[in-house]
Amino acid sequence: MEAWTWKRFDGNCKKIMIYIFFLIIISVHSLILSNIQFTAWPEMFSYPYLLNNGFKMYKDIGFPYQPILPLILEFVFRIFGFKLLSLQIFTWLIILINDCLIFLISLKLTGKKILSVIPLAIYVLIQPLAEGNMLWFDLATTPFILLGVYLLLKLKSTINYFLFGLMFSIAFFIKQQTGILYLLLISYLILSKNFREMFYILAGSILPAIFVLFYVIFNGIISDYIFWTIEVPVLWYPKFPGYTDLPSIKEALFVGILFIPVVYSGFKLLGKDTNFTVVFFLFTGAFIAAFPRFAFFRFQPALALYVVLLMYIIPVLKIRFRLIFYSIAILVFGLLLKNNLQFFYLPARFYGDSEYKTSQNMGNFVSHGQTLYLLNEHSLFYILTSTIPPKPWIDNYVWYMEIEGMQTKVIDGLNKNPPKIIFRKNPIAGNWYNLGAYEPKKIVEYIEQNYQKTAIIESEIEVWKRN
Repeated sequence: MEAWTWKRFDGNCKKIMIYIFFLIIISVHSLILSNIQFTAWPEMFSYPYLLNNGFKMYKDIGFPYQPILPLILEFVFRIFGFKLLSLQIFTWLIILINDCLIFLISLKLTGKKILSVIPLAIYVLIQPLAEGNMLWFDLATTPFILLGVYLLLKLKSTINYFLFGLMFSIAFFIKQQTGILYLLLISYLILSKNFREMFYILAGSILPAIFVLFYVIFNGIISDYIFWTIEVPVLWYPKFPGYTDLPSIKEALFVGILFIPVVYSGFKLLGKDTNFTVVFFLFTGAFIAAFPRFAFFRFQPALALYVVLLMYIIPVLKIRFRLIFYSIAILVFGLLLKNNLQFFYLPARFYGDSEYKTSQNMGNFVSHGQTLYLLNEHSLFYILTSTIPPKPWIDNYVWYMEIEGMQTKVIDGLNKNPPKIIFRKNPIAGNWYNLGAYEPKKIVEYIEQNYQKTAIIESEIEVWKRN
């Protein structure tokens, strides 16, 4: 009796220690996130802001992604306001949900041991420093991908595949590149003749698809939806210089150091465990989806799945190989920390004091609710000045504006609802197609014919007033 009681007491102590470590780790994550520079991408504000002001997605907004994230953000901002803190808290909640899901998956795979917190610790050390302190579509897909994996492991019936399909369908309708994960997974199920599982995955995918279909039909934007989410990424993006952005040698080395050992070890487990094989194919798809426009923040789903793979691989390794994995994680953390030391305690990118100052200077020329057009300046200034652009609004990227007929559509909008003021930021030096250097020729000609330059703000933003 005493031995049984001691064993139970010892087990409870280990469980308590595991959860204490979990709380410490997510506290460290929160501390890092709150002190490293946050990137407030203007699109995360402007898309929901325009929706909130009566713009229709795809028809009135050039939007090459799926609709779920802007719709969620529009709801969040409507309640809490179009403030930096609203976006930060929403982003950090997503990241902490990822932490919780990784921890739950780890408990399921490794048992309630101290080992179960190590994958989460690795994730926490790397995630915020790998351009993770920001909201972009890739990060928004990550909790649904992880939840799908957790349900796949947790449940013991065919409904797990149905719920798995549901979660991945939501991820797809946040960013369509998630479809690469789908294709690899379905290919694996077909090759392994798991047709029943494939059927349930496809069945679970129907509900989000019905929601999106209803949304585009109700708003009368089917053709616009097809154009922006299929035709633009597939047919137009590859035509333009400047869109493809492959990693530098330094970035490629970083990715290789982090991922190659796991991929190499993972090949030995392929086929031995069905769930591991599924996760491995999902990781491969997430890795591919981060290209051809390389950036570390596009690796957020791959990073989370990398950590899940570690949960399978580390327990079966000998001690010396475990130490190699831990050493790699520490090395990667050290390299990232060195690169990010300069970004600690800095104001938010795109939403700092300089942007507030610029918006105040712009406010001397425009009033709230007024129609305004920005050329070569980011769209967050619409929110900061409480103005709206003419319809349709297309961001000033070469891979949008150089699409046949796109500039004509924008000029038609400028004619139908002519703004009194246009702010035109001077282009920077560089290739004509580079961000900040590109200017759409037809639109520039229209501005120069119908507007006069009357002032300059902060030595680089020209104020053009309608004739």
